[in-house]
Amino acid sequence: MTVLCDTCSILMLLRIAPEMFIDERYECITINDVRNEFFGTQKFKTKYHWRAQFKSKIQTLGTSLFETKKFNDYFSVIENMIAILTFKYDKNRDYGLSPVDKRIAACVLANNFKISTTDIDLMDFLFNEFDIQNTSPLKLINLWLKKGLITWTDYHQAIIEDWYLCNEAPQPKEDILEFEKITNYKYVGP
Repeated sequence: MTVLCDTCSILMLLRIAPEMFIDERYECITINDVRNEFFGTQKFKTKYHWRAQFKSKIQTLGTSLFETKKFNDYFSVIENMIAILTFKYDKNRDYGLSPVDKRIAACVLANNFKISTTDIDLMDFLFNEFDIQNTSPLKLINLWLKKGLITWTDYHQAIIEDWYLCNEAPQPKEDILEFEKITNYKYVGP
């Protein structure tokens, strides 16, 4: 399973695959914190007024996954690592993980999940400290296309164009090349 924890990516992906959190074949999950941000943030209410139509489509992980000994152990390790970590990166600063980022990281580690985020700090922390690779939103689309879960159309292409217009995070070059090979469409997103 892949934990989607970037609200902007979810906003775009939901229009492409509205069943992604309901149908297990998509292998996507999210957490309550992300869902709450998705529906409670004024920026999203204003910029993405259409998101309300997907409210019933965003099912989250149960709280029981955040109450296990394994989760609590990983959360403690992460908190301790952040407190004592001397590793510095970009601009000579420590990882800037929020409390929600730490919960997501602990959940990913405790449950052997994959992650899809555009949060640089969270992405770098999981990769540098635990060798967890990030799965880009476009890579998820490529996987769904290969599985036959979605068929690419002009409607979907317009959503990708919207990614660019909304100034979403750029997608990895290898995922762009794979997308173009699978769909025979030119990638027009970021």
